[in-house]
Amino acid sequence: MYEEFYGLKEKPFNLTPDPRYFFLSENHREAYEHLLYGIREKEGFILITGEVGTGKTTLCRTLLNQIDPNATDTALIFNPLLSEQELLQCILSDFGVKSRARAKRGYLDELNQFLLRQQSLNRHSILIIDEAQVLSLPVLEEIRILSNLETEKEKLLQIILIGQNELAEKLSLPRLRQLNQRISIRYNLRPLRRDEVPRYVQHRLMVAGSSGDIQFTPGAMRKVVRYSGGIPRLINLACDRALLAGYAAQSREIQRRTVLKGLKSLEGQDSVPATRTFTKRLALTFTAIMIFCLGLAAAGFFVDFNWLLFRKDSKGSHAALSDQQSMAMAKRVPFYTVQLGSFGTKAEVMGVAQRVKATGYPLFLSKAETDEGPNPHRIFIGKFNRKAEAEEVAKTFEKAEGFADIKVILTTSMVPQTPLP
Repeated sequence: MYEEFYGLKEKPFNLTPDPRYFFLSENHREAYEHLLYGIREKEGFILITGEVGTGKTTLCRTLLNQIDPNATDTALIFNPLLSEQELLQCILSDFGVKSRARAKRGYLDELNQFLLRQQSLNRHSILIIDEAQVLSLPVLEEIRILSNLETEKEKLLQIILIGQNELAEKLSLPRLRQLNQRISIRYNLRPLRRDEVPRYVQHRLMVAGSSGDIQFTPGAMRKVVRYSGGIPRLINLACDRALLAGYAAQSREIQRRTVLKGLKSLEGQDSVPATRTFTKRLALTFTAIMIFCLGLAAAGFFVDFNWLLFRKDSKGSHAALSDQQSMAMAKRVPFYTVQLGSFGTKAEVMGVAQRVKATGYPLFLSKAETDEGPNPHRIFIGKFNRKAEAEEVAKTFEKAEGFADIKVILTTSMVPQTPLP
């Protein structure tokens, strides 16, 4: 819309993971070098983690562009909401193997034969799994078993896991200690430093065809930094809307008030910093850990738009807090959740729960009312502070079979109740 006005070939701040726009900050450069080293040395497992929007998928795409296809075979899994058997089918399909197997053992045999054949041709085989934080525990166990495919001298398959920070927490579970011990290279992708944000913005503008006449004033850039906390995805959102606001004002100089106007146009977004202080970041990290723990402890339970809180009793086991304790801890703050669908009976909801509970997201069931029509039971997952984060999760679940009626819902209801069996 505004490209012609600014003399650009394309929009510079798209949210798609385009390798052409990959910006080598100090942190991103180190992550990239860790990946290249791990591949070159044929390390078994590599783990890349990072907060939502820090550029993990773009890093992955950039890596794929650098891998020599004449010497390397790659399988890339972007939708990890799979069973063990489905995972093996996807890996074989991505490697270009036409499988004839009908059971998991058959798929493993076919994969082993393919890897041995490629190894005899001196070809390297790499499996990359993005959004790996949603992998179920059984599937993670299956991935560990894949690392046993080896010869006397080397591994036949190199595995790269890329996911949000909670993936590291999941891997630290006692059940996954064998897998965790096999990860030889780990790197955490962090947001851009304050001084890197202006260079990131200028880099994307130049790639998009800017001749250097689009200028963000120091005040405008400070506002972008403050809003985004250095997270590339949020920088893109802020700058895209700022350019749109500048186009509306017919100005190539982006001032602070232009950025503010653009931020206010973001539906469901506040014009305040997304990560203003270290304290808030610490709170977000604690929330992510709590979400994961609750997903494990309460995977088989539903609560009516509420968090089920736990404490440890004198014997070390977990028990639900009393209503009074829960009320003391609950806060009425708005958050986003993802509606997976509406169902006619509670039995249908329980069936869906069994499919998604292993992803680690808390599950919620709305209270059925008699006047809500033929499908009064609605199931929800997660609690997200930002709409963009909830939308990303919704897109991931939308790809899974059977989830067609997906919506992102804003709610402020957080009154703890007794969990339903």
